[in-house]
Amino acid sequence: MRGIPKKEELEEKIRTLEDEKTSLAAEIKELKEIVELKTKAGELESEVATLREELKALKEKVSTPDVPPCDQETSV
Repeated sequence: MRGIPKKEELEEKIRTLEDEKTSLAAEIKELKEIVELKTKAGELESEVATLREELKALKEKVSTPDVPPCDQETSV
């Protein structure tokens, strides 16, 4: 019976494989979360950049007078 694995050897092999499976699944989950977070961060950076440009344009528009200044005084 030398070629037949013992029950204890098979149980140990199963435990080792189950532990590795659990570890790999956890690592995969974490990496997927990192990918999602990187994607979200990129999208937010783009949105923030757009909002900054809009704010800059609006501030310039507000600070620029609508009517050009008049050199002559007008009396009513």
